[in-house]
Amino acid sequence: MEIDGYLLDDPEAIDTPAFLVYEDMLQHNIAEVLRVCGSVDRLVSHAKTHKSTDVLKLQIAAGIRSYKCATMKEAEMLADAGVDEIVIAYPILHPRKRERLVSLMQNFPEIVVKAIVSTPEHLTGLSESMVAAGLELGVYLDLDTGMRRTGVQPGAEAGELYVQTARTPGLRALGVHIFDGHTLYKPDRVERQALVDTSIGYMHEVWEVAERHGIAADDNLAGGSWSFHLYLGEDANKVRVTPGTWVYWDSRNATIPELDFKVAAVVLGQVIDSDPGMDTVTTDLGSKTCSPDQPMEHRFKLVGHPAAELTAQSEEHGVLRLNGETLAVGDLVLAAPGHACTTTVKFPYALVVDSAGQIAGRYDHDARDR
Repeated sequence: MEIDGYLLDDPEAIDTPAFLVYEDMLQHNIAEVLRVCGSVDRLVSHAKTHKSTDVLKLQIAAGIRSYKCATMKEAEMLADAGVDEIVIAYPILHPRKRERLVSLMQNFPEIVVKAIVSTPEHLTGLSESMVAAGLELGVYLDLDTGMRRTGVQPGAEAGELYVQTARTPGLRALGVHIFDGHTLYKPDRVERQALVDTSIGYMHEVWEVAERHGIAADDNLAGGSWSFHLYLGEDANKVRVTPGTWVYWDSRNATIPELDFKVAAVVLGQVIDSDPGMDTVTTDLGSKTCSPDQPMEHRFKLVGHPAAELTAQSEEHGVLRLNGETLAVGDLVLAAPGHACTTTVKFPYALVVDSAGQIAGRYDHDARDR
């Protein structure tokens, strides 16, 4: 079976749906992110996309030693793999999470563990945990530059909270953290650059407040998959970039015109029924399989069948309008997820496909659960 460069030997031997990772494309992406960043020292990669120690080892072998994550399980996976730096880019508020954070820091004192804060409640909880354990935690001010999900609002509020952070026992203010999710899915680079420039302006405002108060702000993290490279013009000694989905990429990210990553992870599925009167086929690519957080038409794209469009999805069914494409009951298909991160979590492991199309092993998703 060969579809648009994706070779798979004896596909009928694999039950569907199955999550496949093409190792040569994965290695291409690792090399490409380092090329784009110019230096491994500019990169803090997110572990949420692959959630796998096996993939992590490939990244470490390429020299990538600093990582972001969203869950304590991901942080523990990173620590067990022996990375140098872990940034937990999610509010650590619940007492059980704070207990796990303290344990992580105590069990791996050689690893630099950091977190984010954006409310006084974050400061209070983390301070209590650190002081009680006799530890100090470096924290970034999570700055909401437009996504309106988490983060303190730019301006006076951000500056005041940064000063408060620096004065909070058990915590050390490091700089700013920006995830500019509002730049996602905007293929126009000029539009994205304008949003990034605004975010950079907000970050500089915090720096100015810090300087007036004699507080350091020399370690700053910025960007996501659609914007990370647009921050590389900032001071290399002061700003590092934090892409997430680059390691697997996906069909939505593939619409970014200026980046040359490859969709390394796809889902093998099958056409299980058809409705010629409606010009549709039904696959076994249901919501338990592919990126259910995306709008329906973007949850996946069929490789080699670009006009086919997902119109309905239930737990085990994915209905596609053919729009001139030809598919028959029994055909095997490859789906490029619209969001790789929320597809990985649907499977306990990925089958690894080598350049000859042979199944060469598997990548276990060790941090799939919390």
